[in-house]
Amino acid sequence: MKSLHLQSIAKKKKSRTKNTIYNLITSFGSQLFHIILQFAVRTVFIHTLGKAYLGIGGLFSNILTMLSLAELGVGSAIIFKLYKPIANNDNNRISALMKFYKQIYRVIGLVVALIGLCLIPFLPWLIKDYDKLSTLNIHAIFIFCMYLFKSVSSYLFFAYRSAIIKANQKEYLINIIDFIFRVAFSILQIILLLVYPNFVAYLALSIFEVILKNIVVAIISSKLFPYINEQSSERLSRSEIKEVFKDCGALMLYKLNGVVLKATDNIVISSFLGLEYVGLYANYYMLYTFLHSVFTKLFGAVAHSLGNLHATTSGSHEYEIFRKVHLIAAIIGGTAAVGIAVCSDELVQNWIGHDWIIPQPFSLLLGLEVITLSFRHFLSRYRTTMGLFQQAKFRPVLGAIINIIVSVVLVRFWGISGVLVGTILADWLTLMWYDPIIIHKYGFKDPEKIKGYFLRTAKYIIVIILTGVLDYYLCKKCFVGLGWLSLIIHGILCGITVPVVLVTISRKSSEGQFLLSFVFSFFHKIIPSK
Repeated sequence: MKSLHLQSIAKKKKSRTKNTIYNLITSFGSQLFHIILQFAVRTVFIHTLGKAYLGIGGLFSNILTMLSLAELGVGSAIIFKLYKPIANNDNNRISALMKFYKQIYRVIGLVVALIGLCLIPFLPWLIKDYDKLSTLNIHAIFIFCMYLFKSVSSYLFFAYRSAIIKANQKEYLINIIDFIFRVAFSILQIILLLVYPNFVAYLALSIFEVILKNIVVAIISSKLFPYINEQSSERLSRSEIKEVFKDCGALMLYKLNGVVLKATDNIVISSFLGLEYVGLYANYYMLYTFLHSVFTKLFGAVAHSLGNLHATTSGSHEYEIFRKVHLIAAIIGGTAAVGIAVCSDELVQNWIGHDWIIPQPFSLLLGLEVITLSFRHFLSRYRTTMGLFQQAKFRPVLGAIINIIVSVVLVRFWGISGVLVGTILADWLTLMWYDPIIIHKYGFKDPEKIKGYFLRTAKYIIVIILTGVLDYYLCKKCFVGLGWLSLIIHGILCGITVPVVLVTISRKSSEGQFLLSFVFSFFHKIIPSK
């Protein structure tokens, strides 16, 4: 009996590892192709429609991102609730949770639609040169309504079905679907812009993509987990529903912080500087959005396995995994941050010209924001998979207030760079120091280890900054003036130096040993010994 139990544990561990690897590979591959396709679409968009449409698209997307707060964190709360019944093969319980999720999402869709419609009279206050839009043939209200319908359709057309796939650690299936749709619709968007450069038609195509993709995900979830379509006699009790909404309330506050940190940027820029500046910011923001998606996918791929791990195991093994993911977050985020700080201006200049570059220290601040983003995703995923929704739930409110006040004050004196300072300060004065305390105190129940975490974080960030400074000066002096070739060489330099330095300084730790053995094993497989 004991032997069977050990075999079962080993099988689950192997399955969890395999799913995590599949999720990581498909997440990274999907996002890599996505950024290439997005660059292609954006290039055609700029040359056919121009800065004004680029700016208004970025502004409305950010406004509706703020409306996503109506989701109240239901998705994260339900996925957390699904981990245990999935581990126990409790199909009735899973079906009851999914039915509840479906009902809630329909209500959310209607709430988002109503709030969005109520925002229409305030559009002139959110756009500095609103009166000039009509001369550019931009019908702001109609376009806003199309963006609103795109957002609402996510809630009404089976979007909730992705939860069961993610909770079962099979997010790689969603990544593959995303990849197929992105390739197909990016090609269609480019053809449309070249043949018929009309923003309304372009936006209608993106709405159709959202609806069709959600329908495909719904069909696949029904094929894989047919029991979710069956009528379950089990219902969530009032106390359980109350608990879900209690967690959702806390999650909404965390989500408020995440949304306000970035979604208000375009609103502040549009209100104080104008749509053309939003258009300039949009190209850099595309890089940030790409990295945000990569971090979301990568840590999301790990998170569902962590949720399963937290539901089935405990002890020092889980903390060892935490330390490994911490180092991985530093390597991924640090490499991206240095790459953005050093190469983003060069990329924009080679891509669309010098006139689209935002002066320093913007790209340096954006790099600092990217490393902060990586750690924020890492901490957020651990806190969520541990079900730590209530602890310090008002901390995000403070972060949102700091961000808005600092951004509005500094944008008057420092332009777009001042907006980034507000975002960075909000994170470092709230989440970056308090969430680790929550995770160690309530998740691992070992607050003594928090000192070690802060020392490791400080070491990682200092090393990343010093490596970034070195790379910045090397790239300013070496292989310059060669156009795209210079950018490629500089990108490779940044991509190699940060991981090598971080792994080298961590080589004696358990997490460093793990990464080194993984790298050696990988190269041994692709370069077989004689």
